[in-house]
Amino acid sequence: MYYAVMGLLAAEKKETSKHSGVIALFDRDFVKKGLFTKDFSRWLHAAFDMRQRSDYAAGHTVLIGDAQKLLENAQAFVAEVKAVIDRSFSSPPKVE
Repeated sequence: MYYAVMGLLAAEKKETSKHSGVIALFDRDFVKKGLFTKDFSRWLHAAFDMRQRSDYAAGHTVLIGDAQKLLENAQAFVAEVKAVIDRSFSSPPKVE
């Protein structure tokens, strides 16, 4: 999901060096503007939180059901980001 958002940001010529910055830009520039629903923001935040806890919380265990739900959400997330990127590049350039 993180790299899908990185691709989305790159398509918009935006960048940041931190994971938290990627999430903040996604929320500000895509969710708040209505390009993605708040569900997508929640999924991205949940994935980041699970990653943080898994990497840094000693003894943290991810339940199989939680991992499966995250995978389903991630697949939908990546597919929608891809569709948005495809739409933005398939439309003819604006003539000014």
